[in-house]
Amino acid sequence: MQVHTLFTGVANTFIVENHNGVMVIDAGMPHQAARIVKAMRARGHSPRDVRLILVTHGHIDHAGSAVALKRLTGAPVALHRDDVRLVATPNLKIPPGRTRTTEFIGAVLRAFGWLAPIETFTPDVLLEDGQSLREFGFDARVIHTPGHTAGSVSVLCDDGTLFVGDSILNLVHVAFPLYWEDAAQARASALKIHSLKPRVCYTAHGRPFDANELDAFIARVK
Repeated sequence: MQVHTLFTGVANTFIVENHNGVMVIDAGMPHQAARIVKAMRARGHSPRDVRLILVTHGHIDHAGSAVALKRLTGAPVALHRDDVRLVATPNLKIPPGRTRTTEFIGAVLRAFGWLAPIETFTPDVLLEDGQSLREFGFDARVIHTPGHTAGSVSVLCDDGTLFVGDSILNLVHVAFPLYWEDAAQARASALKIHSLKPRVCYTAHGRPFDANELDAFIARVK
């Protein structure tokens, strides 16, 4: 399995490859679908090689190009059932900020919206905790990691690679998400992620981090 990281406006999109094809984890901001397909072509894949578009949660920087990417690839879009509400309407949804600064920024964005609203959709696949992705050609499973949103998920591959979405960030250092719907759930999800003993974590915001960095983060927040 190989992982290619593409920055799609605000967050990272991951193009995950194996001998069966491609899984796209998070579809980026609106108007990023053509860039994602171009990046796949550069790695020798056609759009029809995409087996699944998995959206870790329903915010615009992760789901904004999901519909357009589905049109280009024909692949199904997967999202946890608890985040279907977030992609059912085009308006911007930003949960409460973790700090006063992030809450102020979030309040401004909530008041004025976004220039490119999300293209609404109904997921083709409703994800659940523990769900296997083998039917899509990947030795991986879904881990429900709520807190940032109620339906936030991570993706754990059999080789120890873990895609954590916004459940844990690594912008300056490994940390909790800047915004969260439920602080207690976010903390519980961080502990759950740690209990999985991942080899490497790919976050939607920032660089990947290893088990030692994850251990240090958990030691700080326990």
